[in-house]
Amino acid sequence: MIGKRFDRAIMVSIAGASLALAMTGCANFGQQGAQGDGASATGATSLAGTAGPSASTNTPTPAANEASPLRKAPPLVYRVKRGDTLARIAQRHHCSVGQLQAWNGLKASSRLKRGEVLRVASPETAQAVNAAVAADKATAATSSASVAQTSAADAAAAGMSSAAQASAGPSAAEAREVAQQTMRHANGVALAWPAGGRVVEGFQPGETRGIEIGGKPGDPVRAAADGKVMYAGTGLNSYGSLIIVQHNKDFLTAYSHNRKLLVKTGDIVRQGQQIAEMGDQNNSRVSVGFELRRDGKPIDPMPYLPQGRG
Repeated sequence: MIGKRFDRAIMVSIAGASLALAMTGCANFGQQGAQGDGASATGATSLAGTAGPSASTNTPTPAANEASPLRKAPPLVYRVKRGDTLARIAQRHHCSVGQLQAWNGLKASSRLKRGEVLRVASPETAQAVNAAVAADKATAATSSASVAQTSAADAAAAGMSSAAQASAGPSAAEAREVAQQTMRHANGVALAWPAGGRVVEGFQPGETRGIEIGGKPGDPVRAAADGKVMYAGTGLNSYGSLIIVQHNKDFLTAYSHNRKLLVKTGDIVRQGQQIAEMGDQNNSRVSVGFELRRDGKPIDPMPYLPQGRG
Protein backbone atom coordinates (compact mmCIF):
# COMPACT_ATOMS: atom_id res chain seq x y z
CA MET A 1 0.00 0.00 0.00
CA ILE A 2 0.94 3.65 -0.31
CA GLY A 3 3.01 4.71 2.72
CA LYS A 4 1.13 5.87 5.80
CA ARG A 5 3.51 8.63 6.83
CA PHE A 6 3.13 12.09 5.29
CA ASP A 7 6.11 12.79 3.07
CA ARG A 8 7.14 16.10 4.63
CA ALA A 9 10.84 15.83 3.95
CA ILE A 10 10.90 15.68 0.16
CA MET A 11 10.59 19.04 -1.61
CA VAL A 12 11.87 18.23 -5.06
CA SER A 13 11.22 21.03 -7.57
CA ILE A 14 12.54 20.35 -11.06
CA ALA A 15 13.29 23.73 -12.63
CA GLY A 16 15.21 23.04 -15.83
CA ALA A 17 18.84 23.82 -15.04
CA SER A 18 18.40 23.75 -11.25
CA LEU A 19 16.97 21.28 -8.74
CA ALA A 20 16.22 21.94 -5.07
CA LEU A 21 16.74 18.81 -3.03
CA ALA A 22 15.39 18.10 0.45
CA MET A 23 18.14 16.15 2.15
CA THR A 24 17.90 14.44 5.48
CA GLY A 25 19.25 15.46 8.86
CA CYS A 26 18.69 14.06 12.33
CA ALA A 27 20.02 14.08 15.86
CA ASN A 28 23.63 13.00 16.36
CA PHE A 29 23.40 9.83 18.42
CA GLY A 30 26.06 7.30 19.38
CA GLN A 31 29.51 7.21 20.95
CA GLN A 32 31.86 10.14 20.64
CA GLY A 33 35.13 9.60 18.80
CA ALA A 34 33.87 7.08 16.25
CA GLN A 35 36.84 6.06 14.15
CA GLY A 36 37.15 6.48 10.37
CA ASP A 37 34.57 7.22 7.76
CA GLY A 38 34.03 3.55 6.92
CA ALA A 39 33.41 1.90 3.61
CA SER A 40 30.13 3.06 2.17
CA ALA A 41 28.32 2.21 -1.01
CA THR A 42 26.36 5.08 -2.51
CA GLY A 43 23.45 3.54 -4.41
CA ALA A 44 20.72 5.77 -5.80
CA THR A 45 18.31 2.86 -5.61
CA SER A 46 18.38 2.04 -1.87
CA LEU A 47 15.94 3.50 0.64
CA ALA A 48 13.63 2.92 3.60
CA GLY A 49 12.28 4.99 6.52
CA THR A 50 11.79 8.72 7.23
CA ALA A 51 13.85 11.68 8.38
CA GLY A 52 13.64 15.40 8.97
CA PRO A 53 14.54 17.92 6.25
CA SER A 54 17.49 20.20 5.76
CA ALA A 55 17.84 22.10 2.49
CA SER A 56 20.59 21.48 -0.04
CA THR A 57 20.69 22.84 -3.58
CA ASN A 58 22.48 21.26 -6.50
CA THR A 59 22.68 23.14 -9.80
CA PRO A 60 24.06 20.86 -12.51
CA THR A 61 25.54 22.14 -15.76
CA PRO A 62 25.60 20.39 -19.12
CA ALA A 63 29.31 19.69 -18.68
CA ALA A 64 28.89 18.26 -15.20
CA ASN A 65 29.51 14.59 -14.63
CA GLU A 66 26.19 12.73 -14.29
CA ALA A 67 27.27 11.31 -10.92
CA SER A 68 27.85 14.76 -9.37
CA PRO A 69 24.58 14.78 -7.35
CA LEU A 70 25.57 11.44 -5.85
CA ARG A 71 29.00 12.70 -4.81
CA LYS A 72 27.41 15.66 -3.03
CA ALA A 73 24.65 13.56 -1.43
CA PRO A 74 25.14 11.53 1.75
CA PRO A 75 25.81 7.79 1.38
CA LEU A 76 22.66 5.71 1.22
CA VAL A 77 24.05 2.35 2.38
CA TYR A 78 26.94 1.17 4.58
CA ARG A 79 28.77 -2.16 4.81
CA VAL A 80 29.38 -3.25 8.40
CA LYS A 81 33.03 -3.64 9.46
CA ARG A 82 34.60 -5.47 12.36
CA GLY A 83 33.92 -3.64 15.65
CA ASP A 84 31.03 -1.55 14.30
CA THR A 85 28.01 -0.84 16.50
CA LEU A 86 24.68 0.74 15.61
CA ALA A 87 25.62 3.72 17.75
CA ARG A 88 28.86 4.30 15.85
CA ILE A 89 27.21 3.84 12.46
CA ALA A 90 24.39 6.21 13.45
CA GLN A 91 26.88 8.87 14.61
CA ARG A 92 28.93 8.53 11.44
CA HIS A 93 25.89 9.01 9.23
CA HIS A 94 24.14 11.65 11.37
CA CYS A 95 21.05 9.69 12.26
CA SER A 96 19.65 7.93 15.30
CA VAL A 97 19.94 4.29 16.32
CA GLY A 98 16.15 4.09 16.19
CA GLN A 99 16.13 5.26 12.58
CA LEU A 100 18.73 2.68 11.60
CA GLN A 101 16.64 -0.02 13.23
CA ALA A 102 13.48 1.17 11.46
CA TRP A 103 15.14 1.50 8.05
CA ASN A 104 16.65 -1.98 8.28
CA GLY A 105 13.97 -3.91 10.20
CA LEU A 106 16.31 -4.51 13.14
CA LYS A 107 15.23 -5.31 16.68
CA ALA A 108 16.92 -3.96 19.78
CA SER A 109 18.45 -7.39 20.32
CA SER A 110 19.72 -7.72 16.74
CA ARG A 111 23.46 -8.19 16.30
CA LEU A 112 25.40 -6.77 13.39
CA LYS A 113 27.27 -9.11 11.07
CA ARG A 114 30.50 -8.19 9.36
CA GLY A 115 29.82 -7.45 5.69
CA GLU A 116 26.12 -6.78 6.31
CA VAL A 117 24.77 -3.86 4.25
CA LEU A 118 22.65 -1.33 6.14
CA ARG A 119 20.49 1.47 4.83
CA VAL A 120 21.75 4.72 6.34
CA ALA A 121 19.46 7.22 4.59
CA SER A 122 15.74 7.87 4.52
CA PRO A 123 13.54 7.15 1.49
CA GLU A 124 13.16 10.87 0.98
CA THR A 125 16.92 11.28 0.63
CA ALA A 126 17.19 8.39 -1.80
CA GLN A 127 14.27 9.72 -3.82
CA ALA A 128 15.89 13.15 -3.94
CA VAL A 129 19.17 11.63 -5.15
CA ASN A 130 17.32 9.73 -7.87
CA ALA A 131 15.54 12.92 -8.89
CA ALA A 132 18.87 14.78 -8.98
CA VAL A 133 20.36 12.20 -11.33
CA ALA A 134 17.30 12.43 -13.58
CA ALA A 135 17.42 16.22 -13.49
CA ASP A 136 21.11 16.18 -14.47
CA LYS A 137 20.23 14.17 -17.55
CA ALA A 138 17.25 16.40 -18.29
CA THR A 139 19.41 19.54 -18.00
CA ALA A 140 22.00 18.17 -20.39
CA ALA A 141 19.27 17.27 -22.87
CA THR A 142 17.68 20.73 -22.55
CA SER A 143 21.02 22.46 -23.16
CA SER A 144 21.60 20.41 -26.29
CA ALA A 145 18.10 21.25 -27.46
CA SER A 146 18.83 24.99 -27.22
CA VAL A 147 21.64 24.52 -29.79
CA ALA A 148 19.90 22.01 -32.02
CA GLN A 149 16.27 21.87 -30.86
CA THR A 150 14.88 19.92 -33.75
CA SER A 151 17.52 17.18 -33.76
CA ALA A 152 17.31 16.81 -29.97
CA ALA A 153 13.53 16.41 -30.12
CA ASP A 154 13.87 13.84 -32.89
CA ALA A 155 16.35 11.92 -30.75
CA ALA A 156 13.99 12.03 -27.78
CA ALA A 157 11.14 10.70 -29.91
CA ALA A 158 13.37 7.99 -31.37
CA GLY A 159 14.39 7.06 -27.84
CA MET A 160 10.91 5.85 -26.92
CA SER A 161 11.19 2.28 -25.66
CA SER A 162 10.03 -0.36 -28.13
CA ALA A 163 7.63 -1.80 -25.57
CA ALA A 164 5.79 1.51 -25.39
CA GLN A 165 5.05 1.43 -29.11
CA ALA A 166 2.00 -0.75 -28.39
CA SER A 167 0.42 2.52 -27.25
CA ALA A 168 0.94 5.49 -29.56
CA GLY A 169 3.92 7.62 -28.56
CA PRO A 170 4.53 11.23 -29.56
CA SER A 171 5.76 12.50 -32.91
CA ALA A 172 8.89 14.65 -33.05
CA ALA A 173 6.79 17.82 -33.09
CA GLU A 174 4.70 16.60 -30.14
CA ALA A 175 7.85 15.69 -28.24
CA ARG A 176 9.18 19.23 -28.69
CA GLU A 177 5.90 20.72 -27.50
CA VAL A 178 5.72 18.51 -24.41
CA ALA A 179 9.39 19.13 -23.56
CA GLN A 180 8.78 22.87 -23.69
CA GLN A 181 5.70 22.53 -21.47
CA THR A 182 7.70 20.77 -18.77
CA MET A 183 9.90 23.87 -18.51
CA ARG A 184 6.98 26.25 -17.77
CA HIS A 185 5.25 27.08 -14.50
CA ALA A 186 1.54 26.22 -14.29
CA ASN A 187 -1.27 26.67 -11.77
CA GLY A 188 -2.67 23.22 -12.40
CA VAL A 189 -2.74 20.13 -14.57
CA ALA A 190 -5.65 18.34 -16.26
CA LEU A 191 -5.38 14.63 -15.53
CA ALA A 192 -6.95 11.54 -17.07
CA TRP A 193 -7.46 8.37 -15.03
CA PRO A 194 -4.27 6.29 -15.12
CA ALA A 195 -6.14 3.00 -14.78
CA GLY A 196 -9.64 1.67 -15.32
CA GLY A 197 -10.32 0.07 -11.94
CA ARG A 198 -12.02 1.48 -8.88
CA VAL A 199 -10.33 3.48 -6.14
CA VAL A 200 -9.49 1.01 -3.36
CA GLU A 201 -7.73 3.53 -1.11
CA GLY A 202 -8.32 7.27 -1.03
CA PHE A 203 -6.07 10.19 -0.22
CA GLN A 204 -5.84 11.10 3.46
CA PRO A 205 -3.84 14.25 4.28
CA GLY A 206 -0.99 13.43 6.60
CA GLU A 207 -1.57 9.69 6.22
CA THR A 208 -1.24 8.67 2.56
CA ARG A 209 0.70 10.06 -0.39
CA GLY A 210 -1.95 9.42 -3.03
CA ILE A 211 -4.67 6.98 -4.06
CA GLU A 212 -4.67 3.32 -5.08
CA ILE A 213 -6.60 2.12 -8.12
CA GLY A 214 -7.30 -1.62 -8.20
CA GLY A 215 -7.29 -3.99 -11.14
CA LYS A 216 -5.91 -7.26 -12.52
CA PRO A 217 -2.27 -8.20 -13.15
CA GLY A 218 -1.21 -6.76 -16.49
CA ASP A 219 -3.95 -4.13 -16.71
CA PRO A 220 -2.66 -1.04 -18.54
CA VAL A 221 -1.30 1.88 -16.53
CA ARG A 222 -1.44 5.08 -18.57
CA ALA A 223 0.13 8.53 -18.33
CA ALA A 224 -2.35 10.86 -16.65
CA ALA A 225 -1.07 13.83 -18.67
CA ASP A 226 1.58 14.74 -21.22
CA GLY A 227 5.05 14.87 -19.72
CA LYS A 228 8.62 13.64 -19.45
CA VAL A 229 9.64 10.50 -17.56
CA MET A 230 11.99 11.65 -14.81
CA TYR A 231 12.38 8.22 -13.20
CA ALA A 232 11.58 4.66 -14.20
CA GLY A 233 12.97 1.89 -12.04
CA THR A 234 12.75 -0.33 -8.99
CA GLY A 235 15.13 1.41 -6.59
CA LEU A 236 12.59 2.90 -4.18
CA ASN A 237 11.69 -0.08 -2.03
CA SER A 238 8.27 0.95 -0.76
CA TYR A 239 7.11 1.75 -4.30
CA GLY A 240 8.13 -1.36 -6.22
CA SER A 241 8.46 -0.59 -9.94
CA LEU A 242 7.94 3.16 -10.11
CA ILE A 243 7.50 5.77 -12.84
CA ILE A 244 7.63 9.53 -12.19
CA VAL A 245 6.36 11.87 -14.92
CA GLN A 246 7.01 15.64 -14.87
CA HIS A 247 4.20 17.65 -16.47
CA ASN A 248 5.41 21.20 -15.85
CA LYS A 249 7.67 22.97 -13.37
CA ASP A 250 5.08 22.63 -10.61
CA PHE A 251 3.32 19.28 -11.06
CA LEU A 252 4.40 15.66 -11.43
CA THR A 253 2.68 12.29 -11.08
CA ALA A 254 3.98 8.94 -9.80
CA TYR A 255 2.81 5.40 -10.62
CA SER A 256 3.95 2.57 -8.32
CA HIS A 257 3.69 -1.22 -7.74
CA ASN A 258 3.82 -2.02 -11.47
CA ARG A 259 4.81 -5.49 -12.67
CA LYS A 260 6.40 -4.18 -15.88
CA LEU A 261 7.61 -0.75 -17.03
CA LEU A 262 7.12 0.18 -20.68
CA VAL A 263 9.02 3.49 -20.67
CA LYS A 264 12.43 4.63 -19.48
CA THR A 265 13.90 7.75 -17.92
CA GLY A 266 13.97 10.60 -20.45
CA ASP A 267 11.04 9.39 -22.56
CA ILE A 268 8.35 11.87 -23.63
CA VAL A 269 4.83 10.48 -23.07
CA ARG A 270 1.37 11.64 -24.07
CA GLN A 271 -1.80 11.59 -21.98
CA GLY A 272 -3.40 8.15 -22.20
CA GLN A 273 -0.26 6.41 -23.46
CA GLN A 274 0.38 3.07 -21.74
CA ILE A 275 3.52 3.34 -19.62
CA ALA A 276 3.33 0.20 -17.46
CA GLU A 277 1.47 -2.99 -16.60
CA MET A 278 -0.33 -3.14 -13.26
CA GLY A 279 1.09 -5.42 -10.59
CA ASP A 280 1.57 -5.87 -6.87
CA GLN A 281 5.28 -5.18 -6.34
CA ASN A 282 5.87 -4.18 -2.70
CA ASN A 283 2.12 -4.16 -2.15
CA SER A 284 -0.50 -6.46 -0.64
CA ARG A 285 -2.83 -6.30 -3.66
CA VAL A 286 -2.81 -5.68 -7.39
CA SER A 287 -3.19 -1.94 -7.92
CA VAL A 288 -1.40 1.17 -9.10
CA GLY A 289 -0.37 3.66 -6.46
CA PHE A 290 -1.08 7.04 -8.05
CA GLU A 291 0.38 10.25 -6.62
CA LEU A 292 0.07 13.87 -7.66
CA ARG A 293 2.74 16.22 -6.32
CA ARG A 294 2.89 19.99 -6.44
CA ASP A 295 6.32 21.47 -5.74
CA GLY A 296 7.32 18.05 -4.43
CA LYS A 297 4.45 17.80 -1.91
CA PRO A 298 1.78 15.09 -2.27
CA ILE A 299 -1.73 16.46 -2.81
CA ASP A 300 -5.13 14.86 -3.40
CA PRO A 301 -5.35 13.96 -7.13
CA MET A 302 -9.15 13.56 -7.12
CA PRO A 303 -10.00 17.23 -7.85
CA TYR A 304 -7.75 17.05 -10.92
CA LEU A 305 -9.32 13.85 -12.31
CA PRO A 306 -12.57 13.51 -14.29
CA GLN A 307 -15.47 12.90 -11.90
CA GLY A 308 -18.21 10.31 -12.07
CA ARG A 309 -16.14 7.17 -11.54
CA GLY A 310 -13.81 5.54 -8.94
